[in-house]
Parts: sequence; C-alpha cells; structure tokens
Amino acid sequence: MEHNYFVQTYIWNPWRNLAVEKYLADRIGEGDVALYLWQNDHTVVIGRNQNAIRECRAQLLEEEGGYLARRTTGGGAVYHDLGNLCFTFLASPERYDLEKQLGVVQAACRKFGIETRFSGRNDIITEDGFKFSGNAFSKTSKCSIQHGTVMVHVDVSQLGRYLTPSKDKMKAKGVKSVQSRVCNLKDLNPEITVEKVRQALKESFLEVYGDFTELDPAAFDNPEVQETYDLYSSWDWKYGKSPECETSYSHRFDWGEVEIWLKLHAMHISEIKVYSDVLDVELPGKLERILLNRRYDMADLDLEKDAPDCTAEQKERIREVTDWLASLR
Repeated sequence: MEHNYFVQTYIWNPWRNLAVEKYLADRIGEGDVALYLWQNDHTVVIGRNQNAIRECRAQLLEEEGGYLARRTTGGGAVYHDLGNLCFTFLASPERYDLEKQLGVVQAACRKFGIETRFSGRNDIITEDGFKFSGNAFSKTSKCSIQHGTVMVHVDVSQLGRYLTPSKDKMKAKGVKSVQSRVCNLKDLNPEITVEKVRQALKESFLEVYGDFTELDPAAFDNPEVQETYDLYSSWDWKYGKSPECETSYSHRFDWGEVEIWLKLHAMHISEIKVYSDVLDVELPGKLERILLNRRYDMADLDLEKDAPDCTAEQKERIREVTDWLASLR
C-alpha cells in the first residue's frame, strides 16, 4: 500500500535538520514517499567524502557564528542561509522516481513563471543556464534519498567568503568564480519569498502525488534524533571523516621562517616535516616530534605536558607555530 508524507521544520541548525532527515530515512517503509522541507542558517555543508580544510574556510565560518556540517551524500560544498530552502525526497526503492520528484520542484517554480530543467549530474537550472538548485543522492536497501537546495534570496557574496573550490574544478567548469554560476529565484521574480516557495512545493507535491499525511515536527524531539545530532555536531564527524591529504604551509615569524609539510589522516598529522632558518637547530625536530599524531586543530596539545624537554623560549615559539597552524583550518 502506498503512503505519502509531508513534513517541514523551522529550526535553522544543520546538525539537527540532517539528524531529522536520517530519522525519517530509517522509518521509510515499503510504498512510502516523503517530502521534507528545512532550512539552515549561516552554514557550509560539505559532501560525505570531502576534506573540510580544502573546501571551506571553516575557522572563519565558526568564528563568525556559523556552522560546518557534513552530510551523508556525495557532491560538493554549499553555503546555506535563510534565503535558501532545502528539500529532501525519501522513498522506498520501488517508489523512488527522480523525474517525478524533479517535477515537483519544477512545478513549484512554474507557479512563479520560471521554467527550469535538470542539468548534468545534479543541478536544476533556469532556461538561461543559471543554477539555483544543487542535488545529491544516496540509498540503502530500504530508502532512496534525493536532497537539494532552492536558492531564493541567498547572500551570494558569502559563497566566495566561505567556500574555497579547487582551481582545477573551477577551470574544468569554465568559470571564474562560484558566484558566476548561480542565481536567486528572487532575481527572476521579485515577488518570490522562501515562505511562498515552501507553500508552492507543498501544493506541487499534492498535485503530483495526491493526498499526503503531514507529520508533526514535535515527533522529532526524541533521543534518537538527539543521538544523531550529537554525532553530526562532533569534531570527529565534521573533520575526522575528511579523507587523507597532503598540505604545506609557510610563515615568517620574528625569529625565523617556518615551512611545514603535513600528511593528514582523519585530520590527524600522520607525517610531518619542518624546515626553518631559525638559529635554534633543535626547534624543527622538536616541533616534528610534538606535532606528530596530533589533531590538525591542535586541540589535543598541552605544551606543559607534551614538551617537557623544551626551554621556555622554545615552548613560546612552538606555541606561536601551533596557534598559526590552528588558524589555517
């Protein structure tokens, strides 16, 4: 028997919203389809297999009160604010229908006089070729998921501020900046608001799928959602799940120049080499010994305990280096 469900939340925290998505996915039964609408504020969401430090300026984001979140689907990094509306289709495998699901989004846009089409692997674009929706996908044996964004009036200046796409990727796409690829629906129809798009998606879901049951968001205030929230908000999930990578940095301090090469595994320093013109010939070797196997953000470093053979001057210089490294994430 087929069942259709609709749910929307008004909590702007990405970790909780993604936890609710997982909770819904775990409960999809045979014949079920659900549409879930949600929003994040001041957030960068990276893909399941992306390296956080390569994709965004995470420290700047967090210092300015933002959130870094890692989703369970693939794809690239995206910026969300309250000018963006997220949607998720969750369906049992026999009812998953990408064309039908995209039809809901396209029908909603059509209510505002905007014609759209699906492009490439995961974008919904306007007839003029501007992207306003990115999509990502995942599936288990019991649930297939499509989730995406609808840019209504996102502050696109923040994309370049927080996102750092690789030059190779941008070159391959033939564009000069993140901002040049996207547009807001409000630019095409000034009457559009996020709430109007919410309502249009709800109406389109009804038109395409027929009757549905609207779920009460209060049902998501439960220990299972909280447990997933705790996981998604943890350092290990946000940073520790980053794939292995190599990186190098250099900086001139008052006492000398330092160049550091790092190999990172699960965002811990698995290999390190330090080069420096500092007059203290012991300092580079001590830095290597102290930083090896540390977390990349240096949160597990205690110089009083971890550098017992260092002089006060060496400890101060090591502290300057580790503060600098921690600021780079």
